[in-house]
Amino acid sequence: MLVAAGVQAERVCGCSRSQDHIRIRNRNRNRNRNRTSGRSHNDNHKHSRSRGSALVDASLALLICSIGMLALLKMMSASLVESAHAQYRSAASQLASMLVARMWTGDRSLASLQARYGAVGSADYQAWLREVQARLPGTQEPDLLPRVSIDQQRRVSIALYWKLPSQRQVHQWLAHAQITD
Repeated sequence: MLVAAGVQAERVCGCSRSQDHIRIRNRNRNRNRNRTSGRSHNDNHKHSRSRGSALVDASLALLICSIGMLALLKMMSASLVESAHAQYRSAASQLASMLVARMWTGDRSLASLQARYGAVGSADYQAWLREVQARLPGTQEPDLLPRVSIDQQRRVSIALYWKLPSQRQVHQWLAHAQITD
């Protein structure tokens, strides 16, 4: 084994031609460290740059994920609002059907129908109005009272209106039926 100026050489075989069979290993500590870590000096600079780009990539991924979550929350809140609207539309449909059923079960003459349900002050209309006001929001306002009209052929038109407290928009449900003998 030959040692000179920080370089160690060892013979691979026992022949005398040492220049052909000598394997040289560098003993420089910095280079050995870089060799064991698999990086050179330039690679270390590239690695620090890649760490910076990884941070940018992670930040962008977090931003995109946050935007997606906000969109999901907005969609869920819109879904809840539409669910409430569907509930009130269903209630309005049931209330209109209930009134038509009451008309069918009692006296079906034109005079009786107009006296019992066409007049706002009648007892039958007022009983139905209390049910409407209990199930639909905003129906206590004079502009949003339900309207029932009965024509000469006993065609009944029912208009129900409601408004949610947090909204200005007025919703309506229209129902039509014909009462026959």
